[in-house]
Order: sequence, then structure tokens, then C-alpha cells
Amino acid sequence: MPEGRVNVTDVIGEWGVLDLEIKVTNLWPNRLIGDDRLFEDDCEWIGRTRKGAKEVKIKEVPQWVKDGKPSPTGRHTFTMFKHWSKEDDLLPSGLLGPVTIRFGALAEGR
Repeated sequence: MPEGRVNVTDVIGEWGVLDLEIKVTNLWPNRLIGDDRLFEDDCEWIGRTRKGAKEVKIKEVPQWVKDGKPSPTGRHTFTMFKHWSKEDDLLPSGLLGPVTIRFGALAEGR
């Protein structure tokens, strides 16, 4: 099959499909970059960029993480190291279109 096509005939079997659900997940770096763009920092970072590599880590685990509570700023993610920031470009990710769903009856004996 050409790239981007999925044949689900064997999965459907003789029952057919009643509902089709497609879940698309973004890349982890994009989620981190997005959080940095949307929300203020909710912890203190230390470090620098050296020879093109980010060497940035968290100064101390914030109390809201220790308490198992959500970020007070609304941030969705939390990491101990800052590999990406709001200045970084987003990576290509997701469901790229156009998307076409095709269906049809199978010939007898298939």
C-alpha cells in the first residue's frame, strides 16, 4: 500500500464497521514548546546553552508537583530538563490532509 494508507479489511471481519475513530497525537517536543508559548514558567530553571546544546535543568521541584496538583499556570506538561523552549520551531506532526476515507463491498470469496 502507498504510504499513508491503511487497509482495515482484516480487522473489520464480517461484522463491518459501525464507528470509526481516529486519534491523532502530537509529538512530545511540540507539547513542551506549546506549553512554553502559552503559559508562564511555574518553576525556576538554571543552566545555559553550550555548543548548541541546551543544558537547562530545574532548580528545585516545585511544591505543586510534590503535592500531585496541576500547574498553577495551566501548563499541561512537566519535565526536569528543558530540552525545548518557546523559541524553538514546532516539528511536523499530526494528520496531514487531505484525508479521504473510502469504503466499498468486497467481492465474494475475499
